[in-house]
Amino acid sequence: MKARSLACIVMTAWLLFMPVWAEDEAKEPQSDAGGIHLKGWGIRAGLAANPDQAIVGAHWDLGEIIEHLRFQPNVELGLGDDVLTLFGEFPVHYMFRVQSKFTPYAGGGVVIGLAKYDRNNNKDTSVEGGLRIIGGLQWPLKNGKPLAVEANIGFGDIHDVQVKVAWTF
Repeated sequence: MKARSLACIVMTAWLLFMPVWAEDEAKEPQSDAGGIHLKGWGIRAGLAANPDQAIVGAHWDLGEIIEHLRFQPNVELGLGDDVLTLFGEFPVHYMFRVQSKFTPYAGGGVVIGLAKYDRNNNKDTSVEGGLRIIGGLQWPLKNGKPLAVEANIGFGDIHDVQVKVAWTF
């Protein structure tokens, strides 16, 4: 139980303090040499199936690891279907370069988190994980900040399917 509580505290702290770290990172000069550095952070929301939930969360665009390959970890809270979930995901997206303002992407990631079940007065908390296949489409808004729609398929003890919108600042 202590490990679960610690994981929950770490993920919550990450969600709360990452915007502060983003401001500090934005003040530092960025190199064009590639590698992981914070390019922006944002919010995400959508719907998930099995368990059927509304999901909300935050993500951090850590830029391209190598050309066309973006690292964008996120944390999501799911509500509904007699379960409360808190998952952290560590996905990599291949950004397809096309002659359009729309940028399609595909990838996958590892997911780990907590699920707190409350069914028929049976309460249980478990650490769950899995893999996710991701596909999405991103485009810039008038202010230049990207908006994306994304669909995910999960394998393991995570949502089977997710559809969401993500906005990066």
